[in-house]
Amino acid sequence: MKWEHINILQRKAIASGLSRHKSLKEIAEITNLDPTSISKEISRNRIKTYKGKKINDVCKKILRFPKCCNGCNKKYQGCEFDKYEYKAEVAQEKADRRLVNSRVGINVSEEEFNNIDKAIKEGVASKESIYHIVKSNEGMPSTPTIYRWIREKKLTTTWMDLPYAKTYKKRKKNEKYAYSNNKIDRSGRTFVCYLEHRRKFPGEYTVQMDFLGTIVSDSKCILTLTIPELHFVIIKLLEKPNSDKVVSLFNEFEERLGINNFNLMFPSILTDRDPCFINYLGIEFSHNTGEKRTMVFYCDSFRSNQKGNVENMNKQLRKYFPKGKSIDYLTDKEILTINEIVISQKIASLGGLSPKEVFESIYGSKLLNLLLKN
Repeated sequence: MKWEHINILQRKAIASGLSRHKSLKEIAEITNLDPTSISKEISRNRIKTYKGKKINDVCKKILRFPKCCNGCNKKYQGCEFDKYEYKAEVAQEKADRRLVNSRVGINVSEEEFNNIDKAIKEGVASKESIYHIVKSNEGMPSTPTIYRWIREKKLTTTWMDLPYAKTYKKRKKNEKYAYSNNKIDRSGRTFVCYLEHRRKFPGEYTVQMDFLGTIVSDSKCILTLTIPELHFVIIKLLEKPNSDKVVSLFNEFEERLGINNFNLMFPSILTDRDPCFINYLGIEFSHNTGEKRTMVFYCDSFRSNQKGNVENMNKQLRKYFPKGKSIDYLTDKEILTINEIVISQKIASLGGLSPKEVFESIYGSKLLNLLLKN
């Protein structure tokens, strides 16, 4: 029987079985997987959702099946152990990353490799280009692959043997683009899915999120969050923007507001495909309890008009943050002052009230202060 990777449906079945207190054997029958594979899958892909007070002790359920806290009745009732949960979506993403990272080496047989090596050596000796050799012989890999093998010294032909050494500029790695080499599965989070979500929950606010201007990895940046219906905006200053900084900001919001008020203020979020917003799982799930706290949706590529409210707000903010001018000198206190000025301006579509006044009438001044607090 051909071995296959565990898929997302099987992982969801495992998570469902754990929540319903199914035995390892029962889950194995449901998923058609070996019990040992299921046990390893849970151990490998579970995530730590809470740091307990008992540092030098481990719950017995973590040492043996189910090896996580899914379905445990004591999970949030006085348990002082570290808490681990198995989430199908997180497990799938971790597995996909491991699969991408494992694809190294040469995916040809020894005989095929020797034939390639011989053809390259003879062609180079005849002063032929690598491209010509690749196109003149069957079963050859691509030209860039041959150059990479030569550079990595996997072939007998050396870099100095080439008629002219083709140079490649080493690609710069940016912390902001930490996830960009992986294909991100946005199924269920596209703009079409967002429109469907709006039809199901017509009275729900959606917060639109964007950066103001072009992001430079080593500089400060301004993140804007708007509630279109209220013309309300939250302006935050981030140091050296990346996906971790964005997730940390939402974790701070949860710490200040509490999970219930967080759900109230951020029921769903619409943003673009900037690499800083790529870690939707970190934004969606609570870092304390592991429960889902919001839903992230993405606009289509090159369709900034799909989140027009935050785009228009950014245009208005340009009078405070002109293009081409550095914002590294700004402080959180100055950003808060500007934020207060913007939300205090009266707007005709709000009946002559300011966004601040409307927000306070709905949510109260305490929640407003917690959101704007730096």
